[in-house]
Amino acid sequence: MKTIVTISRQYGSGGRFIGRLLADELGIPFYDKEIIAQASENSGFAQEFIKENEQKMRGISSFAFTTSMWTPNLINNFENIESRIYSSEAEAIEQFAKQGACVIVGRCADYVLKDKYKCLDVFIHADMKDRVERVINIYRRTDDPKKAERLIKENDRMRARHYRYYTDSEWGASDNYHITLNSTVIGVENCAKILKEAYLQYDKEE
Repeated sequence: MKTIVTISRQYGSGGRFIGRLLADELGIPFYDKEIIAQASENSGFAQEFIKENEQKMRGISSFAFTTSMWTPNLINNFENIESRIYSSEAEAIEQFAKQGACVIVGRCADYVLKDKYKCLDVFIHADMKDRVERVINIYRRTDDPKKAERLIKENDRMRARHYRYYTDSEWGASDNYHITLNSTVIGVENCAKILKEAYLQYDKEE
């Protein structure tokens, strides 16, 4: 096997869990938090700092332009930090990709590896009701459904903004992926099964 799977996903859709199931089924490495660890080594930033700030600085920078307390130098510093985090994660993704077939979650991996490696690019989405339940019952971020929905929308906005900024493409647009799946309709386990079959077929092709 040589194909790399990149998984982009709506927050709360179960995409990470699907990616883990797929990697286990195929017997290939799974990279998510490992990207943060490698990016930390590449950049010198602490892992916790990267975890807290990846995909978020664009929001801070945009807010800065409308807030008089921010100076151009502070804005540039935030943007430079954001770019360094993105670059260090992109470098980490390529380092893992060079090692062979794997599943990589998020962080614009589909764009980072485009035209460099054979990839199966996947986007996972789900109905809001299921996403709210997952945020409450699995992620345990809040017990309030309204707060859970706000958290979901906020995370989706950050991911979309981050993806658009670095790829000049629309996050979640079907044209940017080989496969898009609704985990509510299909179920997370069945999503993994479908992707496994697609992977094995696609991996055979030259």
